[in-house]
Amino acid sequence: MADTIKIVELTEDRYNHWEEFCASCDEAWFWHTIAWLKYCAAYRDSRFETRNLSFLAIDETGILAICPLFLEKREDPDGQVRMEIGPAGSGGLTIVPAIRNEQSEDRREKICQVIFKQIDQLALKYQAVRATFRMSPLNLRPNRFNWLLKHGCLDNSVNTQIIDLSSPVDRLWSALRKGHKYDVHRGEKHYQIDIYGQSNPDKNAFEQYRLLHHKAAGRITRPTKTFEMMYDWLRSGNGILCSARKNGRYAGFSYIILYKDGAYYGSASDDPDFETDIPISHVIQWKVIQWLRDNGYKKYEIGQQQFNAQFLDIPTVKDLNLSLFKRGFGGETIPSYRGTKYYDKNFMETDLANNLSKLIAYYRT
Repeated sequence: MADTIKIVELTEDRYNHWEEFCASCDEAWFWHTIAWLKYCAAYRDSRFETRNLSFLAIDETGILAICPLFLEKREDPDGQVRMEIGPAGSGGLTIVPAIRNEQSEDRREKICQVIFKQIDQLALKYQAVRATFRMSPLNLRPNRFNWLLKHGCLDNSVNTQIIDLSSPVDRLWSALRKGHKYDVHRGEKHYQIDIYGQSNPDKNAFEQYRLLHHKAAGRITRPTKTFEMMYDWLRSGNGILCSARKNGRYAGFSYIILYKDGAYYGSASDDPDFETDIPISHVIQWKVIQWLRDNGYKKYEIGQQQFNAQFLDIPTVKDLNLSLFKRGFGGETIPSYRGTKYYDKNFMETDLANNLSKLIAYYRT
């Protein structure tokens, strides 16, 4: 039966069918949508030369699965160029394929085999040295294990923090770390908090968020077009922007991505010139949690959890502190399954040797 499965390229005339599939598929989240694919493509600059290789797997019954896929150029510090599968706009990791609901395990396995055979062929065709994949814990169909290992990937998993928004507000509040509660109370007294969404979009506030994003980073990190897309998501119900102001001046923002019954902490920007001893992000995140619960969302992925160095993941001190901050809002730490597949043994040897050196250096310090 596997030989009846056909691969078709994602073209613009198939966008509507792709979107309909995302809406009905329990394994699809926002990372699978056309909106996100366009964002990843727009994120590119002359360094990446992003190419969309996304495709669908179909048979006589219709779409069986969708596979977002990007090819990008990478350049080492020494100027050596290589091709990789994985979008820069998604942290360099491609979301795994989404398979149609109500498929038997045997059928799912056959579909995945066809899909990864196609990925391998594309990698060889374009001389990609590596492909990186990730799963989303916000799927309606939970990821029970890292099935990427079945398809030749090395385990590159980390952890993430999920807040169950179906809990009563008092239980959500009690889950906050004591210091977080203190800082939320101070923030509520000090800042005016506003949340902008589909019902009340504010272009001026969003523009201030964009400008603060650049200011906090000290440079323009990505094209303006990507921010315009994020504003469109807000207007279409796929995002909210939460701001904190003092005396009319914006002190900080957080942007949250919305899809189906889940939410994802997308980005934050604080004004580095805003002088205050009252934390900004604590009250913003608590107000976001309340808003999400009040508006029917069930899960909030507040972000990646790193505790120490792993072979394929070396966190900075900033990464560890950010993880600690996010855990302070409660929730459950769960696996965030990821996988890396190499197509060039020389690159693999060099890459893994570099990772090993970094890991050893981390523990020496």
